Amino acid sequence: MDVQTLDFELEWFEIRLCHDCENWSKLSDECVEPFIRTLNENKESEFHSGGEQVQAPKLKKAKYRDAYVSTIAKFSTAPSPKTPEGLFVCTPASAGMDLIWNASLPWLRFIKFVRPTENEAPSPSSSLTISPFRGTDAFSRTTNREFMLLLEPPAALSILMPEEFQGQHDALSTDLNSSTNKGRDRIALELFLLSNNITSQDPAGQTEEGTRANDERVMSMLNDYGWRNLKHMQILLATGEPTAEAIAENVFASALRLHDVGAVKMMLEANMDPNNPLIESIFFDAVLTPLQFAAGSDHERSEELVNLLISYGADVNDSGNDHPPLFYAIENRDDKIIRALMFHGAIVTPCCLYSATDFTDIKVFTDIANPCFDVNAGGSQNCALAGAVKQCNIPMIEILLAKGAFINDLVTIDFEGGKEMTTILGIGARSGSIDVIRALLWGCFEINPDFDGLTYVSPLVLAVQRGNFKTTQALLQAGVDIKLADEQGEMTLLERATRHPFPSPLMCKVLIEYGAQANRPVSTQKHESSALLNALDQNSPELVELLISAGARPNDEYSKRPYTALGAAVERGDEVLINILSAAGATFVGTRLQEIGSLCTAMSLQESGVLQAVLSVSGPVILAAALSAKKTDLAQYLLEHNADYEGLVGNEDPPLFELAPLEAAISARNFILAEKLLERGANVTDVALGCALDTDPVFLRQLLCRFHGSAPNTVGIAVLHNASLQLLRLLQEAGVDPTGVPGSLQDISDSFSLNLPPLESVLEIAVFEGKREELQFLLQWMTWSPRKTGRALIFATLLNKRHIAEDILPFDPDLNREITLQYTWDDDFGGYEGEQETYTPLQAAVNRQMIPIARALMEKVDVNYLGPGARRRTALQHAVENGNMELVNLLISEHGARIDSPPATDGGATALQIASLKGYIGIARRLLDLGADVNEDPAEYNGRTALQGAAEHGRIDMLQILLDEGALIVGEGEPQYHKAVELAQLNGRYAAAKMLRSSRESVYLNPSAV
Repeated sequence: MDVQTLDFELEWFEIRLCHDCENWSKLSDECVEPFIRTLNENKESEFHSGGEQVQAPKLKKAKYRDAYVSTIAKFSTAPSPKTPEGLFVCTPASAGMDLIWNASLPWLRFIKFVRPTENEAPSPSSSLTISPFRGTDAFSRTTNREFMLLLEPPAALSILMPEEFQGQHDALSTDLNSSTNKGRDRIALELFLLSNNITSQDPAGQTEEGTRANDERVMSMLNDYGWRNLKHMQILLATGEPTAEAIAENVFASALRLHDVGAVKMMLEANMDPNNPLIESIFFDAVLTPLQFAAGSDHERSEELVNLLISYGADVNDSGNDHPPLFYAIENRDDKIIRALMFHGAIVTPCCLYSATDFTDIKVFTDIANPCFDVNAGGSQNCALAGAVKQCNIPMIEILLAKGAFINDLVTIDFEGGKEMTTILGIGARSGSIDVIRALLWGCFEINPDFDGLTYVSPLVLAVQRGNFKTTQALLQAGVDIKLADEQGEMTLLERATRHPFPSPLMCKVLIEYGAQANRPVSTQKHESSALLNALDQNSPELVELLISAGARPNDEYSKRPYTALGAAVERGDEVLINILSAAGATFVGTRLQEIGSLCTAMSLQESGVLQAVLSVSGPVILAAALSAKKTDLAQYLLEHNADYEGLVGNEDPPLFELAPLEAAISARNFILAEKLLERGANVTDVALGCALDTDPVFLRQLLCRFHGSAPNTVGIAVLHNASLQLLRLLQEAGVDPTGVPGSLQDISDSFSLNLPPLESVLEIAVFEGKREELQFLLQWMTWSPRKTGRALIFATLLNKRHIAEDILPFDPDLNREITLQYTWDDDFGGYEGEQETYTPLQAAVNRQMIPIARALMEKVDVNYLGPGARRRTALQHAVENGNMELVNLLISEHGARIDSPPATDGGATALQIASLKGYIGIARRLLDLGADVNEDPAEYNGRTALQGAAEHGRIDMLQILLDEGALIVGEGEPQYHKAVELAQLNGRYAAAKMLRSSRESVYLNPSAV
């Protein structure tokens, strides 16, 4: 059984204490709370006070809920209220957790050094024996008491830690919640967690603050238990035990992150390797060597730490992760550390020189650049000159040019939604700095380079796109090929210039003078836009006249709205633009308009005989636009000319304004025109009803009398309304059908961080908003399809709304329905798709650890179902991932869940592989006892074997269990072995890597062990 969440409220249980019991009457809610916790476990528990058992009065438990979180996730959540000193609860472990542990486990071997038995003779390592606390408050100060309380139930301890003797976890659970002098047990637990890399924060959610708190706790623990000295560290490492080495690794990493120079020196003197990458950097997203970390850290003792590490043999040029320590010092802008590293022979690599271009101190940059013989070695990714140009640093540019930097090197840029190449001069054009352009032109001997037919984005295109007149003029004067630039990309130069947010007539004029095209070549294929259309969109008469004088064609038809130049002016309602175009010979308005800008414009169209043709195609759309803009006079005029009638032709384009005329009138609260539209036969739609929910009840009832069909949007809006039940009853009495997709309310699901799929029914709205009464009303309104109730059930479960999920279960939900969550991230260039997670109702219930829901579903579906898709999990795999032993036992013992269900093809894992990766040693032991295959193949993509997962995360004892159970590391196991060692080292788990090597050597020495 998993560690349970401690957020219980007394009213859920309707606890009634017998106040006549003297011992109980003295107890506060805080000390009763741990006892309440055991009610969820259905266990008989003992309550102790002052070392004596207190007979608890009978408790009445009327309501309950089971709420679990994963063991790792629990460590980072707020703890339950502390049980007062002297009071504690003893709760038996869950069934299925009576495990037998092999004495060969590294922890059980190591603990003998720390806590020898009375009959054992003192060993050379007896100095490792834990000293008593130093001070009465040592425990509260040096250990994370809340963290320990989270491990209180014996079941939680059994999941993570092997027992030295039967019943140890029961005793330790009691000790963690008392003030008795058993500090040795507490530090033993701390050391175990440290040795297996189990911390108080989920690796997926590491924070700088959380890491620091954990590091401070580790160092304080060593200090208060008498281990923070050279002798103890030397003895610890001399044991040769994997547990000792893993502890030393983590202590060394903690000391480094805290910049505890004294502790780091002590560890170095104890022969810790200063070149092993073991510092996981959140900022750089890499595992760094001690010197890389110290060089890149912003701390007052960083320089001292760097010099100390170098003095103990740290390699100043170690670049195992592609970047040497000098790179991190440059990234941190620490000139003292930069000089110290270079004094000791640090080589300036291309990435170092490129990073140095961010410096504003030209002297520091000069010191870094001087030793470089080839400043062009960085290629397109680390081009130093490109970096200097981006920073608009003229002295830096001059230094690099003097050292032979190539101006016509190609570098990668983001352009028009893709990756393209340009020259350094193009980077300068994009910077918008005329000084940069002049500096580069001074050293540029080939203004129009030819790269053997390889296309690149012209600097002139980038200058125009930037909208900088001076740089554009300088490039034109220097002879940049304007014809080549005019034909590049999706737009002409003048189109780019007029598309700029602040278009410059001067820019357009100089481009025209140098021969830029005012029109695209005449073609049978319509273009999407033009410079003239852009100028009209910018509402710039000056640009329009300039382009027309340069030959822009006023009667071209385009493939996208507004389709014609005159149509664009009509939509704007700008008489000045209309007159300019008319004077230039523009006659073609087109009929597929989305709006008419003003009453005056509409009247002009009527006078010229064009209005009726326009309204016959786009009348309702134009009328709705006028109503939405609250242009009442225009709307009235359009209505007089029958703009509300659908034409015979119809406008095939999606409307700019999504509302129909009646919907727009109601939304704008123009009830006079709304009534007139109704009189003229306007159709009452779902959206119209939704717009009217907040209006006069008489008007709403009038609309309902004329409505027939489904209205999911209206019902959805009613669910969200303050008077929701009253409105729902009104809609039900009027015969409204609530089925269908509430398309106008899709943004409700977007408000959740889960990236839920689009809504399919109003049931989901009630679920999202937690509207339980409204949901019950909707469920009883009509017979819903299993698909709709199935989706609602999954949503309720994923959103941790247990009571709502229970309400849906009796309404025949499709228990095989699946929902896919799409996680997306944004980068600097727009969004891109991320990972997906797909769930059935059972998988969702187990994932969210809703035991009552999961138990009900297990009776009705295949518990072994995996399903297609990346990162899928069976119910058992979800239970193991959350460290929930109760669900694991329930699935296996009562419902026959398959132990070795195969993993999903991409990102999947078997139950044992998950337990191994997480460090859930008790669950892994249970699975192995039941026959789990220790050598099961990993997922085809992004998978790990059990051994690889344990090695990657530094689970020392898990590795030993897997090896004892026959994990292959020779012969057929060679690939698994090498990958496991590689993963361990990449993640700074050198003790795990060494343990694997040692195990492999022992197999070769003893072939019979294979």
